[in-house]
Amino acid sequence: PRRMAGEPVAYLTGTKEFYGLPLQVDARVLDPRPDTETLVDWALALAAPAARMADLGTGSGAIALALQSQRPQAQVLAVDASADALAVARANARRLGLPVRFVQGHWLDGIAGPFDLIVSNPPYIPATDPHLAALTHEPLSALASGDDGLQDIRAIAAQAPSRLAPGGWLLLEHGWDQAEAVQALLRAAGFGQVHSRHDLAGMARCTGGQRTG
Repeated sequence: PRRMAGEPVAYLTGTKEFYGLPLQVDARVLDPRPDTETLVDWALALAAPAARMADLGTGSGAIALALQSQRPQAQVLAVDASADALAVARANARRLGLPVRFVQGHWLDGIAGPFDLIVSNPPYIPATDPHLAALTHEPLSALASGDDGLQDIRAIAAQAPSRLAPGGWLLLEHGWDQAEAVQALLRAAGFGQVHSRHDLAGMARCTGGQRTG
């Protein structure tokens, strides 16, 4: 049986609810986790009604679609390097009638901005993590990020300041034990107001910072 083989239930049923939205998901995209709703909550607390927002590594479209559903006047751009993932995300947007704009690309390469808010749930598991073996049903490219798990977060933190409007925010999901390292990366990239938020289990799951100047 596929479930006994460790396949996520969402892939077996083909659907997953995220932030109250019924999403279609399959093995082309990461199975959206409830913990990621923490990132959406934080983004919505910061987002003005007509905010310009970007979701990097959108996968099924979960974060971008949740933001658009809660901020109908906002301009939401969703980026993913995977054409397969974008096919899933676009289908979800069509089904839900949400006007998110989708672009294929690597993080912020070729994207000018400016954005009031950039959010991402990037890959953050170290490539050497023994637990990766249990996640074989999900796309590895959406999970692993270099030897320390921070390769993609580093890339996003380096690119984001030049794409953010003054006072704009970057919010990142990361592993339960990475908050301190991600805070240090954001401070080194010139962000102010750097702090973390906790998920439902009380783990520091998201870290954000504001563009200064």
